[in-house]
Amino acid sequence: MKRFVAQGLKFLLVVVVAYVVVFFALTWLRILGKPVIYRTNDYYHLKGGNAWEQHNDWAKGARYDLVVIGSSHAYRGYDPRVFRERGYRMFNLGSSAQTPLSTYAILEGLVPRERAPLVVIDVYEDAFVQAGIESVSELTRDMVDDRTAISLAADFRDLRGLNMITLRMLDKGSPPSFADPTYVGDGAAIRRDSARSGVKYPVRGPLRIDPRQLERFIDCLDLCDQRGIQVVLSSHPYPPQADRAQHTAFVAMVDSVIATRPEDRRPRRFDLVDAPGFDGHDHFYDHTHLNQAGARAFTGMLIDSLEVKGILQRR
Repeated sequence: MKRFVAQGLKFLLVVVVAYVVVFFALTWLRILGKPVIYRTNDYYHLKGGNAWEQHNDWAKGARYDLVVIGSSHAYRGYDPRVFRERGYRMFNLGSSAQTPLSTYAILEGLVPRERAPLVVIDVYEDAFVQAGIESVSELTRDMVDDRTAISLAADFRDLRGLNMITLRMLDKGSPPSFADPTYVGDGAAIRRDSARSGVKYPVRGPLRIDPRQLERFIDCLDLCDQRGIQVVLSSHPYPPQADRAQHTAFVAMVDSVIATRPEDRRPRRFDLVDAPGFDGHDHFYDHTHLNQAGARAFTGMLIDSLEVKGILQRR
């Protein structure tokens, strides 16, 4: 038996060493200036862009009045410059295709109450219907904190997460490969472009929530309750042409979750999907994301709502 165990351990050691050696070679061998590892699978994310700048800015340790978090609706649609003009300090921790699984890892590892007593979670149905590989890949490359990145990859429960962390650790000292020219600071990237003519607005099918994403969403609320962080749930405007059927079902699901929370800790929800005055061309740069004009208008509306409810104190 001891011999069998010893042989098994030796085999495991050989496999681990071979895995690391091959991965190292694929990471450092370049073709046309690009590491070969990126040619082996399409889920690997290049280091850089909004998430890299965002997490390096957050790692500086400053305190804020509030944090906004969520998918690309968050970092593209909530403008920290408008908050600053109104006298508030806001940091945006949204990222591409971020799901509640990724949101939980960020909140758990990076957002104590001392840094932000208020968290605004952008709730968008698309974030609840996917496994989250795009978000995990981006964040494990661009986060500054190793523990949070490892925790996220482990919670993903997919062997591809191991590959992502291995790439992170073997390529740790490299500079970012690209920058996001729309980055405006404090975690946000705001585009000036307006939507082009001919934008297609897909008709959405039935809402199919991923059970793990719903579970992690509830975990996010529980975590903030435990830390004494106030939570607001927010949805930004949709173009008038966009299909609302799936969102209607999603709102009902979110409201059912809110109803289960202790009455004194139920998060406020601001659904501005149908806010008046938003034009599909002038206020959006594609079929779903706000442009600079739209983000400025929406952010002002949200601040007004937060002040009216006493969540933010007028300054």
